[in-house]
Amino acid sequence: MKKIFAALMILLLATPDLYCQPHKKRKLIKPGPKAKEEIVKPEPRTKEEILKPLETPAADYQENIIARMLNRVTINTANGPIIPFPIVDSSKDLGPSFGIMPIIAIRKKGTKDMKAVIVPSAAYNDNLGTTLTYRHYIFPDEKRYFILRASRSQRVERELMAYYYTPQFLGSAVRMSVEPKYWVTGKPSFYGFGIHSRRPDKANYALTTTGEEIIADLPLIKNVFLNFDHTYYAKKISDGPVETAQVSVRFPALFEGASDLKKYHTNRFSIVYDDTDHPFLPKIGTYASASILYSNKKLGSDYEYRTYAFQLKNYYNYKEEGRFVTAVHYLMQFQRGETLPFYAMPQLGESTGLRMAGDGRFVDRAKFVFTIEERITLSRSPFLKFISETEIAPFLDMGTVFSKPSAFSAGNLKYGPGISARLVIRPQLVATVDFATGSEGANAIIKIGYPF
Repeated sequence: MKKIFAALMILLLATPDLYCQPHKKRKLIKPGPKAKEEIVKPEPRTKEEILKPLETPAADYQENIIARMLNRVTINTANGPIIPFPIVDSSKDLGPSFGIMPIIAIRKKGTKDMKAVIVPSAAYNDNLGTTLTYRHYIFPDEKRYFILRASRSQRVERELMAYYYTPQFLGSAVRMSVEPKYWVTGKPSFYGFGIHSRRPDKANYALTTTGEEIIADLPLIKNVFLNFDHTYYAKKISDGPVETAQVSVRFPALFEGASDLKKYHTNRFSIVYDDTDHPFLPKIGTYASASILYSNKKLGSDYEYRTYAFQLKNYYNYKEEGRFVTAVHYLMQFQRGETLPFYAMPQLGESTGLRMAGDGRFVDRAKFVFTIEERITLSRSPFLKFISETEIAPFLDMGTVFSKPSAFSAGNLKYGPGISARLVIRPQLVATVDFATGSEGANAIIKIGYPF
């Protein structure tokens, strides 16, 4: 899922169309005192008013250069369009990948609306060899989301997973998601513990995860939910695909314990406040949670521990058009109880809050993350009867890890400024290219989904 079409992002970055066309100059007539109140556009008062410009049908928007270029490479069939994209991906952990990925959209019978998207791909990486992947996205409506994904590499990596999300389980107000999966990834590395671990100590490993996760949000009062998150996973590590440095060689004592298959049965309870407008593509609102996760040997886990977390996400929509969205993310997390293998401890890296660094770069029993982005919509146009938005987002990531909350020090914060280029295809998808830099050097990430 992370090897996503760079050509799409090249089109995005090449967009000359602005959000709207410049107005022609015209002679203005100074209004009288009584007329002033009539020509002043009132500010929106409700979330619905703010989001109204984003409502379908997408035909209300002018076609821009991105839609025109995508239409030129699209192969139209009776069941829906096929769009061939090249894969050009770069990972700080695994190096560059390249390949081909056709996107196959499937229409609903009798309409031009899309009910599903199939995305197979073939890619090559020096460390993984050839990787074949099948992705199937199903959109029953604007909110529900269903994914099937299977992948196999010549070396190490495997995946078989399904994911389903609904905001109205069995017609109720209960929000629920279910995700069974088998996953072997050779991407992460381990550098040692703490914020002062050294880059030269980097060692690759493969992590195998088998199990399931079920999440349910039960409404309490307006916008307030009780969240229950149940997981049962069996995990272990082995040698990864990068031959230059392995955890088994550089950290043999840690590898010996982590290579044994361990069971993790956890249950997390959270109080959640959520008035965001969309579960995956938020434009406005606040998401806040306080949670406790516990693992108990009597319930089938191999470790007894607790994880506490406090999280805040806020999306401030400037004026009514949704062109400028200031997105802020805050997370504080720490563990108590038995010490876990390093792969199961809080981590700070590429996919865990610090985009300038590789996955697993910093590891300890607690972490702090703060990120701010300014998501700027450059253009909107209809594509495949969805609203497509091109977006850039300058951002700043800050974070650190520490052994316990009292050991937190602002002087140990790592800073990672950068910029993202994105293509948002409603109702559910956003393709992202992130460029970040800092004390860990530069990093480029191509993936599906917002960072938060």
